[in-house]
Amino acid sequence: MPDFEESTSAGLRRSFRPWLSDWGGIVALGSCVVAGLAAFGGGTATASLLAPGTASDLALAGVLLAAILTAWHAGGSLDLARPRRLAWRLAAMGLAAVLIANVVATALDLTGLAALAHQARTARIGFYPLVAITCILLIRSNRNGTPLARFWLDALAVSLSFGAMLWFFLLAPLVDQAGPAAAAGIGPTLFVMLDATTFLLAALVLLGRPGRLRSPAPAWLAASLATLLAADASPVAVLGAPGDLLALSTGTLSMAAYALFAVAAHADRVHAELGAAARPASPRSGDDVSFMPYSVLLLAMAALIYHQTLEWRDAPGTLAVVVCVVGILVLLRQTLATREVAGIEANVAKRAAEERFTSLVRNSSDVITIAGDDGGFLYVTPSAERVFGLRSEDLVGRKVGELVAIEDRGCLQAFFAQLQAARSATATIELRIPRGKDRVRVIEVVGTNLLHEPHVSGHVLNIRDITDRKALEDQLKRLAFHDPLTLLANRALFRNRVEHALVVAKRRGSRVAAIFVDLDNFKKINDSLGHGEGDRVLRATAQRLSKCMRAADTVARLGGDEFAVLIEDAASEEQVVEVAGRIVEALKEPFAFAGSSLRVAASVGVAFADSGDGVEEVLRNADVAMYSAKAQGKSRYCLFQPQMQEAVRDRLRIEADLTRAIHKNELRLLFQPIVDLQSGYLLGVEALVRWQHPERGLIPPAEFIGVAEETGQVVGLGRWVLYEACSQVRAWQDRMPMGKQLRVAINVSSQQLQGADLVAEVTGALQQTGLDPGCLVVEMTESVVMQDTEATFAKLSRLKRLGVRIAIDDFGTGYSSLSYLHRFPIDILKIDRSFVQRLGEERDGTELARAIISLGDTLGLEVVAEGIEFEHQLRQLIDLGCVAGQGYYYSKPALLREIEYSHQAKLREAYVLDLPPKADVSATGRFKLPVFEDLPVDLAATGSFGR
Repeated sequence: MPDFEESTSAGLRRSFRPWLSDWGGIVALGSCVVAGLAAFGGGTATASLLAPGTASDLALAGVLLAAILTAWHAGGSLDLARPRRLAWRLAAMGLAAVLIANVVATALDLTGLAALAHQARTARIGFYPLVAITCILLIRSNRNGTPLARFWLDALAVSLSFGAMLWFFLLAPLVDQAGPAAAAGIGPTLFVMLDATTFLLAALVLLGRPGRLRSPAPAWLAASLATLLAADASPVAVLGAPGDLLALSTGTLSMAAYALFAVAAHADRVHAELGAAARPASPRSGDDVSFMPYSVLLLAMAALIYHQTLEWRDAPGTLAVVVCVVGILVLLRQTLATREVAGIEANVAKRAAEERFTSLVRNSSDVITIAGDDGGFLYVTPSAERVFGLRSEDLVGRKVGELVAIEDRGCLQAFFAQLQAARSATATIELRIPRGKDRVRVIEVVGTNLLHEPHVSGHVLNIRDITDRKALEDQLKRLAFHDPLTLLANRALFRNRVEHALVVAKRRGSRVAAIFVDLDNFKKINDSLGHGEGDRVLRATAQRLSKCMRAADTVARLGGDEFAVLIEDAASEEQVVEVAGRIVEALKEPFAFAGSSLRVAASVGVAFADSGDGVEEVLRNADVAMYSAKAQGKSRYCLFQPQMQEAVRDRLRIEADLTRAIHKNELRLLFQPIVDLQSGYLLGVEALVRWQHPERGLIPPAEFIGVAEETGQVVGLGRWVLYEACSQVRAWQDRMPMGKQLRVAINVSSQQLQGADLVAEVTGALQQTGLDPGCLVVEMTESVVMQDTEATFAKLSRLKRLGVRIAIDDFGTGYSSLSYLHRFPIDILKIDRSFVQRLGEERDGTELARAIISLGDTLGLEVVAEGIEFEHQLRQLIDLGCVAGQGYYYSKPALLREIEYSHQAKLREAYVLDLPPKADVSATGRFKLPVFEDLPVDLAATGSFGR
């Protein structure tokens, strides 16, 4: 209640404030003041100065003038509809007719021409047709949907009935009683009739509005015409009364009537300018008007019955009474029938709307559901089967969270919490719906909280399948920001990433590096072999660059044979240099296409972003460094300007320190376990060299192996690895159960293989350490094997005769040829980590791995997978038939004493305790016994070792 009173008072303040904002409101209020003063003071001070009645006539003229100005001003308001503007202009003209008639009559009275004055006052009859038209226009502007013929019939019926009753019950008796004075009452009687008619029309305006009290103007207009009716009726009602009393009553009421007319005009204009929100329309406002003719007719019949009851014994009187009663009953029946028909039509419309809604819901492609506050389905439309793969009746009772992906359930809980935060709250979310193996649908859910609605009592969820839309969005993004040939980022995306990286680096204080790569001999390939082969080289180059980078780095093709790499949050310059070195080495390897070998080296430029550098500066610096690398002989990398000298000095230090490192025992060996994929037991290890620099700490092999190869120190480094690995593994075998069957793999470079004493070095290492030759696996890449194939074949054959196992490392990345696989004495193929990483991520990743494993089975070679990091990779490798593997899924490179306590070592101990001492083993160290073929799958991932 206080809220209503407060809003009402505020509305009143807003309504009255504009009355004093312009001259129209001031004139309207002024006219009311003048009318009041004239009513109370017209016969005192003013009358003492002027003739009787003159003061009242002047006051009435002032009020009329104010009403004319106000109505004319309202008719000029553009905020009103055109019919309403015309209505108030006509009303102003009617008021002007009254003013002219009164002024002329007053002048004639002052000159003593009373008869002419009476005739002049009769001229104000022109006021009534104009005001009647005003009321009609106002009615039409409010009742736009009413047919014109019906409107005029209603108005005519009401006017005749009301006029007849007014004449017979009010005016006629007064005239009959007046006798000789009736002639004097003819004029006032005429005005009373006209006043009654216009008042009736004003009442129609008031009752016919769609929404009562929408604008106060009709109420003020009805009050004005009612007051005018009272003013004109007073002479008739008080015939024979003193003249002063008649003049006072008539003048006062007339001034009040015209003042209210001014208020009505101004109120309509102010309401339109304020744009006040209408109160809700009364649901029966239309009925009030539609039944008004019947109501007036009933009233007339009741009057006729009353009149005839005095003579009811006569046949005409009785018949009139019967007819009136029957008419009343028929009208009442019509009223009831109309209401029944309206009710039936409402029910039919309601059922039609319900059927229409049901049809729309059932045939909608969207799924419309109602879920309870616990997330369970209460109602589901049949279209749900297309999205969820379940019938709607099977979904009822199940919870939404049971159907969405596990990763999205947290977001779903937040979604329902947002809905339940408030009544009628809405929220939107995108969810993934698993649909069988490797099938996921993406849906968009728009929810509304309608728990407070008794007919719903739940959350309405509108579910739309947007799987195709999301796929199209992803495709468009790729097309807009990726190179269509290589699927790498294009120049626009690369610039955007660099700009973002610079902003983040400035805020965090981290470093950003850009690397430009330009293929040195690409033009010759395009010119000689055609653009088809050139495109294949570009795609292969993109794959090699991606292999060299972290997942967080950006690799892009800028155009032609130019590529770029963005490294964000670089830990050090050495890390970026290592990446540049990897790129150069990766692109040195030949591309094998259709039996031909294509060599495409690359010049690489590296630039670091300094404080204040923008995108243009960073890219320009990297480009300058790249061309500097080309100028220095191609197939190398260069850092931008000051860093170039630092890189050279660093290289020289590595060359100088590497020789000292071998003699001062600064090199360290770490070992990565190789395990049986099916059962998970340990088969052996691969030896990996690290450099424990006294000043720089642990240096990874990528930073010094290349230098060692270029300076020839890789031979001495390889010799140290060979002897050290054999020595450590031999001692380790003694501590392990069935340890003499554990394998150790070492990598051999091209310079070692081409050297004259590799076989002698291997023989000496085996004899010196006592390691069984069958436990040593010599690994080399395809490119190494293909250099001087005849000499290589002879050396590998001699190693094979010693009992040493031969493995091809990084198989599939170099020059793969079935002829050398079949001819060379190879025991093991090692799948490169790039193929393992693509398992489950690319369509051709599984097929390539399957081809390599099938090739190994066909040639009788065991296949070892490198770089296993995730369980899904392990499962797919087992399904494909791969027998052994290594990678971070099992362990990072570690010391042998750490591997000794690993989960895989414990499995080996459990499996081999009861084996015969002479159990046959394969090249990789797997036991060839039937019992080992049926061991259960062990997917345990150790990840690290220790007691």
